[in-house]
Amino acid sequence: MASNNVGACNLISFDSIHPTEYLYRWFTIHVTDEKILTELSSNRRNRKTHSIPQFPCRVYLIDYDNSTKRIRVWLQEHEVQINKCSDYMYDRYSPDQMKDCWVCKWIDINEYWLIDLSEEIDETTINKPDFYRLNGDQITEFGDGGEAFLSYPVWVHEQLPVSQSRRQRLLGFLHQLNDERQDFHPFPSPVEDIIDPDLLSCPPASTFDRDRWIARRLKQIESFDESKFSYFKRDLAQGGYNDLSEHEQLRNTYQWLPSEFVIDQHGKVDILTPIHHLPPLPQYRQAYGDIAHIFHAMLPMFEQLKLIKMNTNKEQRLQVIVKAQSYNLKAG
Repeated sequence: MASNNVGACNLISFDSIHPTEYLYRWFTIHVTDEKILTELSSNRRNRKTHSIPQFPCRVYLIDYDNSTKRIRVWLQEHEVQINKCSDYMYDRYSPDQMKDCWVCKWIDINEYWLIDLSEEIDETTINKPDFYRLNGDQITEFGDGGEAFLSYPVWVHEQLPVSQSRRQRLLGFLHQLNDERQDFHPFPSPVEDIIDPDLLSCPPASTFDRDRWIARRLKQIESFDESKFSYFKRDLAQGGYNDLSEHEQLRNTYQWLPSEFVIDQHGKVDILTPIHHLPPLPQYRQAYGDIAHIFHAMLPMFEQLKLIKMNTNKEQRLQVIVKAQSYNLKAG
């Protein structure tokens, strides 16, 4: 791509440089293509989603893969202002609720990206967060042909304040359980369940209760999106939900058995009820302690998600689903 002059910038194609030139550095990605800029500014509900939601965008490069033409970057993306964790589950946001949120993700290098070789960024003024949101929740396709726009409140921490010896001890315990249980998913899934197998703590109901599913769905959307509520009732009246697939029915019969975690007035974490698939036997006592310790290290994140309040001098209780899996990726 030829150089472009935009203001004081001398822009060249990012694809024309090698990523090592910007590894562990901040830089700004520009796009001047009008079609992309128009698409990004569109408010259409089903508009095409882009890996970067707006330009110019400042990023910090931490890895690259030349074979797939991808880079892994830190960046700030717009995310809804959460009032409580369940707010992620509903389309109830307006522009005045938006704020910046850190994400770290792999993105494909785009032929329309431009950078300014003369740009100088004072990196001392930029602070990366202790933890960040895992991005990429957008359109999800299911194996049965269905699709949905999913938004999961998944957060990632690069280095929890947990000792290496504790990490290794818990990891060794989980490997031992995995060897004993050999709980594989059907081929070709690479997942082996260790704790809370297959997301199905209880067997799914033998029959799907359509009326109950409709009532729950109506309750979910009624108070959050008036137009979506009207569309759902219209489609319902026209028979749009008369023939739900067996996969859709199974997804709506999942049942999880939570464990009760207590945070005492001093911030100490204790597990009060058994973790499903991990009975409170003497040989598992150390694992319970390690899980509680790791949960304690995550409390600052849970506070930012507005699940708890720190330093309240009050006991707090949470229902927690504990799950451990091994992803066994074989050659090919």
